[in-house]
Amino acid sequence: MAAISHKQLAQWYEAHGTDLMLYARQWSADQQAEDVVQDAFIKLLKQRTCPDNVRAWLFRVVRNNSISLVRRLQRRRRARKQSRQRETLWFESRTDDLIDAQLVQDLLQTLPSNLREIVLLRIWGQMSLKEISKIVNKSIPWVHHDYREALEMIRKKLERSSCDTKKV
Repeated sequence: MAAISHKQLAQWYEAHGTDLMLYARQWSADQQAEDVVQDAFIKLLKQRTCPDNVRAWLFRVVRNNSISLVRRLQRRRRARKQSRQRETLWFESRTDDLIDAQLVQDLLQTLPSNLREIVLLRIWGQMSLKEISKIVNKSIPWVHHDYREALEMIRKKLERSSCDTKKV
């Protein structure tokens, strides 16, 4: 395959940039997530050949860069003995949403990180189980099991939340 053109890059950014930002936000704050996503597109542009599945490649690079960034920040934090981490909303609330963005974020944060990552990739990244399996280095059946487990956990928490609201 030929090198990647700036026009192709712009099209991929338009198509996948928002989903990649959401995915990167699970590891870092807005500005850092934005930097990680931009770095992924720069790396894509520098590729001699275009990856077979650009979207999956971008998610993989964002994941790896985000994890590296987190590790780097943790080392700095330990060195400076800082324990406080800034909170950032993953989602922006809109009045026409059927579910509250803060509730969604709270629910996702209660999931173990491995399950949360799969849910974000599947629902907001609109990725297939096969694509996700390549990103997280697990088999497709394993990813499917984790995805179903995460959805079940979310369902139960929503039911409990609904019951608590009805009692009030």
